[in-house]
Parts: sequence; structure tokens; C-alpha cells
Amino acid sequence: MNDSHILNTTQLRSFLKGSQEFDFSLRESSIEDKYEFIDKTVDRLGYGKLLKRDKKVVISYFKKVTGYKKAQIKRLIGRAIMGDLKRKFYKRVRPHRIYTSYDIKLLEKTDELHLRLSEGATKEIFRREFEEFGHKNYQTISRVSHSHITNLRHSQVYNSHWVNHTKARTVPIGITMPPENFGRPGSIRVDAVHQRDVYHINSVDEITQWQIAVCIPQISESCMLPALQELIDQYPFKIFNFHSDRGGENINYQVADFLERLLIKQTKSRSYHSNDNALVETKNGFFKSGDIPELFW
Repeated sequence: MNDSHILNTTQLRSFLKGSQEFDFSLRESSIEDKYEFIDKTVDRLGYGKLLKRDKKVVISYFKKVTGYKKAQIKRLIGRAIMGDLKRKFYKRVRPHRIYTSYDIKLLEKTDELHLRLSEGATKEIFRREFEEFGHKNYQTISRVSHSHITNLRHSQVYNSHWVNHTKARTVPIGITMPPENFGRPGSIRVDAVHQRDVYHINSVDEITQWQIAVCIPQISESCMLPALQELIDQYPFKIFNFHSDRGGENINYQVADFLERLLIKQTKSRSYHSNDNALVETKNGFFKSGDIPELFW
């Protein structure tokens, strides 16, 4: 691009106001051409000796012609003044890799056989493979640190072939769905709250907002089933739906069998969606506050 006829900032201002037609093909040019253009223009205009207001005009000119951002243009101008405006090619400081793809494959194979143990246990396996069993192929990976095992497990080589993912186990207890109340009382939402030395099994009806809570000393079969029986008996209407989160105190075969004998449908919330059971979650603050009157104990 030829802009040799522009010799001062006054002409640049005229250009920026659109009084001159100009070729913007430099935006599609290579990095080397853009750097050469900036370098020559800085020298021709004497950028270092310009006033601050004139320097702003030059920067606006470079932005319009090259399409670069202001911050990048300032860096390039600084390098041009120093006489060092040339494209820098990336060169690794330490191109030698200690742990190659083969070592990452050994890590992947070990994780597959041992179901991906902790970093410390995995490092001990590598050490024993090399020092006690004499497997020379484990010599390099046996010196890996705990933290770098995590880095290797996040590498592209490891993730592109890792097939032993930890998958969520489908538990055939309850149905993952919103509870259906059919516009009548009897669909309750249940949650467990731990406060000091007791557990509160809190429940609330969706339609009437009728709330009943029972206390148990621990989460166990011997305590949960009588507590649920007492909780259900205290409601003045028939319970037909029991909804809870995926906590083990409610999602187990003993509770499922208990509800099935009472012909109560059991539903549960989605994983990692605490708002699915928001109605009873909002009622739990009463127990967590610690301001429960003595007559409730």
C-alpha cells in the first residue's frame, strides 16, 4: 500500500474525515506487510517527536488502515521506535518433553485396570512396577509427581482415548419427575435437616402448605421407617405422592418398600437441581435458625 504522499498529521486528519479516498486492502495483508507499513510510517512521520494530540491521530490512522486494536498498535509503535518491529516466531524454551505419549498411555492403562485411583496410589503403582517388578517401561513415569498426574489426566492424549469414564449409576428407586398433585391435598415434599444432635424429617403438602416434621437421632432404618409412619399418620388427608431429593435417607429399598405397601407413589428430583424440591427447602430455614421453641421438642 502506497501512502508516501501523507507526510504530516494534518493530512492524516483529512484522511480520517473521509476527504481522501484510500486503499484498505492492507487489512487482508499478511502480518509482515502490516508490520512493514507501521514501521515505515512511524519513521516518516517522526512519531517520537509528535505532540500527544498528533500521536492520537496517528494511532487512529493505523486502526483504520490495519484493523488492529489500540493496545496492540501502541505495542507495535513502541517496537518500531526501538527498531525491532519484526514478526516473532514462537519457539519453545524447553522443547524436550519429559513425559511422552507413551508414558501417558501407561497412565491411561493403569487407570483403566485400577479404576482411576488417587494420585498418591497411582504414583506408588508406578514406583513398584519399576523398582520391585523391574518393568523398564515405567522408569520415566515412576518419577512423576502427584500434581503432574492430574495434569496428564487432563491432557489431550489421555482424554482422546480414555473410555473408563465414571458414569452415574441408575438406581431403580422412585421416578425422576415433578410430583403430580392433581389439584388436591396429598402430595407431600420431604427433606432431611441436620441440626445439632438430631435430624428433622421435614414435610409440606403442595396444596394446603400443611407442614409436619418429626425428629430422629440418626439416619437409619430403625429410625426412618417409624418416623415416616408417624409423619404420614399425622396428615388429616390421604397421602398419595412422596417427593424428595436423591438423598440416601429417602432413596433406599426399605423406604421404597414402605411407600409401596401404602400405595404411595415415590418421585425424586433431578441430580444437581436443588430447586426441584424448593418448596420444602424454603421451609428448612426454621430448623437451621436454631430458634425452635421448647414445646416443639
